[in-house]
Amino acid sequence: MRPERLGDFNAIACAIVCGLGNIVVKIGLTEVTTELFTFWMFAAAFVISVIAMLNGKIRREVLSTDLKTAGLISLLTVFFSLGIYTSYQALKLIEPATVSFLSRFEIILTLVFAYFFLKERLTGYELFGALVAVAGVFILKYRTTLEISHAATLMILSACFFAASEIVVKKYIRMMGTMRFVFIRNVIAVGIFYLILIIAGQPMMIPDGPTLLWAFLGALLLPILGRVTYIEALKRIDISRAAIFTQATPLFTALFALIILHSIPTPVEWLGGILIVAGVLIVMLTEKMSFKRRPAY
Repeated sequence: MRPERLGDFNAIACAIVCGLGNIVVKIGLTEVTTELFTFWMFAAAFVISVIAMLNGKIRREVLSTDLKTAGLISLLTVFFSLGIYTSYQALKLIEPATVSFLSRFEIILTLVFAYFFLKERLTGYELFGALVAVAGVFILKYRTTLEISHAATLMILSACFFAASEIVVKKYIRMMGTMRFVFIRNVIAVGIFYLILIIAGQPMMIPDGPTLLWAFLGALLLPILGRVTYIEALKRIDISRAAIFTQATPLFTALFALIILHSIPTPVEWLGGILIVAGVLIVMLTEKMSFKRRPAY
């Protein structure tokens, strides 16, 4: 398979596994708090990463990490963990597809951050796309229920954290290495989510069997497969091309939500979500820089 085709395959695989992962997390959050679930999910991700270290190639990649790379991954992990925490808080409140639509706003905030912090120029098309996306967020924030409005606020905050990580990722994604990034990120994330658990004043406890299973599946789909497929895509295709494929994540989330949860967003939620995705696509299809991407997650 040609590198470009393999890159496209990994990008669409990322959208699929993240879409399914959103449903798994939604189910897992039913019986426990966000703080407890995220801790156990990343504890599971850490265990999976340690098992992966049995592979000699992966072990050599991780152990060869220099201090600069470890520092960059640590910084990214802080932003990433806070972005995950706020997005899961929103996911606990509303439909997974609506959360996924709102998560696309990260691309617009990345564009804005790059303008202010990296002095990168904004084109008229980018400004137009940003306005379309903002209109979608406005609809979800002010033309829907109070619960969705609160979740939209959380997702805007989450998008800020993820966009901040993009500024770091822009220049250093290739030097980090796929498994090196995943392993170090999961190790640090466990500590961060344990700290969040303490700050929230919640006792450390082991959830019931089904919740632990959902945490394990969520870890496998999102911080492991979701991140691996995305990084593997970035090794073979431009970030902007990979991001176009990953914009399908809300559609896969909605499909899995319909099949598994028998739920679907309301017409107003679809309208707001479609405007956000449309605005992001306008930005990416006219974007000549190569740092725009998605997530997740």
